[in-house]
Amino acid sequence: MIDRKDIHRTYASLINEAQEVIISTVDKAIEEMQRQKSSNEFGRVLSNITKDTNRHFTSEEAYLKDFKYPEYHYHKEEHQDFSTKALAYSKIIPNSDSQTANKILDYLKKWLVRHFQETDNKSIEYFYNYSEVI
Repeated sequence: MIDRKDIHRTYASLINEAQEVIISTVDKAIEEMQRQKSSNEFGRVLSNITKDTNRHFTSEEAYLKDFKYPEYHYHKEEHQDFSTKALAYSKIIPNSDSQTANKILDYLKKWLVRHFQETDNKSIEYFYNYSEVI
């Protein structure tokens, strides 16, 4: 039988791994954009980043909801904020120059890093503390 403490620790580990993958993807996209300077390529890259983050957000929200995380709704609103902005950016990209595309990628990276370091760390801390009292 799997101990609930292990489930919480596994959750925290999975979240950390997903965060690292997403930031790595954004970093690679920034490097690629600086080399190619193509807004069409940027649209594809932004689409991939959006898919990766949405997949991460969906699985994370399932854990938060399942374990009755007290700040679930606030956390989910942040995810929706990112998704809305990424969608809006994907619509303006075809007419953007490489400098604008790089600024958008930089903004999205900063948003994700802040979210991971602040909002996600609060949920991870909750799960570690929760698992200790079970």
